[in-house]
Amino acid sequence: MPRPPRLQEAGFLHHVISIGNNRQTLFHSTKDFQTYIDLIDKARQEYPVQIYNFCLMSNHVHLLIEPVENGALSNLMEYVSKGYAKYFNWNYKREGHVFQGRFKSFLVQAERYFFVCSRYIDLNPVKAKIVPDPKDYRWSGYKALALGMEAPLAVDFHPLWKDLGKNSQERQAAYRALVFNYQGEELDLLEDRRRRVLGDKDFYDRYDR
Repeated sequence: MPRPPRLQEAGFLHHVISIGNNRQTLFHSTKDFQTYIDLIDKARQEYPVQIYNFCLMSNHVHLLIEPVENGALSNLMEYVSKGYAKYFNWNYKREGHVFQGRFKSFLVQAERYFFVCSRYIDLNPVKAKIVPDPKDYRWSGYKALALGMEAPLAVDFHPLWKDLGKNSQERQAAYRALVFNYQGEELDLLEDRRRRVLGDKDFYDRYDR
């Protein structure tokens, strides 16, 4: 069966998930995490994207990302995945696949689901019971968005985040409230890996092809 075409239009928000082969651990050490981060930083110089949030878990990666040019997302992920696989196999004296096939990419209607996706990404380590609070997890963008602190990977600030307040302090406080107080049922949609489009009916009908 042929693979479905990717939905990677420039100027649209995407929730990207990359998983370890057979859900194997991707990151065993600080060096592993940092190597993956460094590869993204290098790739984004050549393949222009906006990265609005991220979370590196032990066996998978989340990115909330917007390609600035058509093809930039696939090119960036290919560069990072191949580079990390080469590093991982060399570093751990192994052979074979590191990632579970192609990365998954979900087209997101930003005005409706940006904060839903961003919150979901932030709370991954809490849900996994690694930390009690997202601020305690090192490898995510939460500290930048919610606390104004430096994150391991520099994040871009989406216009919707900027609209949360008149200054950074107001935006950070509003974002923290969104993360901890959000009650929407839409979070369940993010667990459905069969969906390739996250949006209202008009958006879904237009782009689910």
